Amino acid sequence: MFEFGIDQAAGLRLDIQAREGSPALMPLASPAQPSRGFEWLCRLAMDLTDAGQRVVVIDACATERGDRGGLSHALGDGGVVHLGATVSPGEWTVMPGAKGLQSLVATASAGGVDTALSRLFSPFSPGAMVLLYAPAQALAGLLAGVSARVLVPVLDQPQASIDAYGGLKWLHGVGLCPVLAPLNAPDQVLTNVLDTAERHLGLQVPVWPQAAGAQERGHHALPGAHFKDIQDHLALAHGIQEDRHGRQVERRGSH
Repeated sequence: MFEFGIDQAAGLRLDIQAREGSPALMPLASPAQPSRGFEWLCRLAMDLTDAGQRVVVIDACATERGDRGGLSHALGDGGVVHLGATVSPGEWTVMPGAKGLQSLVATASAGGVDTALSRLFSPFSPGAMVLLYAPAQALAGLLAGVSARVLVPVLDQPQASIDAYGGLKWLHGVGLCPVLAPLNAPDQVLTNVLDTAERHLGLQVPVWPQAAGAQERGHHALPGAHFKDIQDHLALAHGIQEDRHGRQVERRGSH
């Protein structure tokens, strides 16, 4: 599990999110198979809420359905304001956002990143922490030219080093500052990503340290049922369910 303190959280916020009292944005690059990053995403949200943040997760790998509840609706309806203003202790809000992010990327291309970020922040409450979980290529399109840190997961999964390197390459290429965030990944996988980035990009990538082997603190622990509920919510948005052996499988007809 990550040890995530409030000072680290402040350091990873989007630098230009600007004036005091505005929402904060933490961009998170999703892996090639977004469902593999759900545990990483949930643990990050959990650590932030434990640190006193009011967290809203925009899952831009999931497409909005219907005309309510997603980022696209929030951006298009001027009456949607103060999202994230009230969140129960230990909980956070999750909303799909693929269409909304596409709209923001188009705004950034036509009117600049400042205009796009103003649109993104407008529905959210001052002080809300917005986690934008999206493919690295989409984050690059939205935030190109901004000197902002973006977390890139390094997970214990097949092709993890290729996945992480591909993400940081996209982000670095547009001037963003990728930060590798390992979760239970073998040391060799992380070393491979770091060495490849330095060799091919001349980039020394910072690593958000994982408390390897440390005992999880009681106040950081989220009740198992609640944690599973959040994972199920994310999985449902992607048409993922578990078979009788507990393995994740894709539901047909969900896309």
